[in-house]
Amino acid sequence: MPSAEYDATPTEVRNFALLQVGLTGGFFVLLFFMLGGRDADYPPIWLAVLLVALIGVGAFFAERVWLNASPLVADDPRKDIRAEAVGVFAAQTVRKLAYCEAPLILAVAVAFVGDYGGWPLVISGFPGLAVLAWETWPSLRNTSMTAAMLDSAGAESGLVESFRQS
Repeated sequence: MPSAEYDATPTEVRNFALLQVGLTGGFFVLLFFMLGGRDADYPPIWLAVLLVALIGVGAFFAERVWLNASPLVADDPRKDIRAEAVGVFAAQTVRKLAYCEAPLILAVAVAFVGDYGGWPLVISGFPGLAVLAWETWPSLRNTSMTAAMLDSAGAESGLVESFRQS
């Protein structure tokens, strides 16, 4: 039985996802101008490819997070199952956030260490924010994949319905 690591509501999960995408985007814009924007030389192609490849690696691991959910017990009261399912989904959202943010943090480090100005932030920022939004937003796709794992032992988590109703 999975442990509901968070006591969260669907609205709180949505707000968390919006907050993280907004804060990350704002942080990248602030750092971009703080580091001189595009005034520096463009980094070598191998570095640009590496930064984008790291975004892909983070997306790969974020895509696999929903596979870690253990099925819910089918004979629990309906309300408890829904709350636990949302808690499991919230915990998965935090793990997905960590996988998506790690390559972005490396891009920030490259921007500070190298003489490339804000270019590493541009190169990794746009695809990185897209992946972050795609993976953390409680869309029908994301909630359905988690619900499939939670419901695999006969329970009815109602996870998708919980996010549709709120």
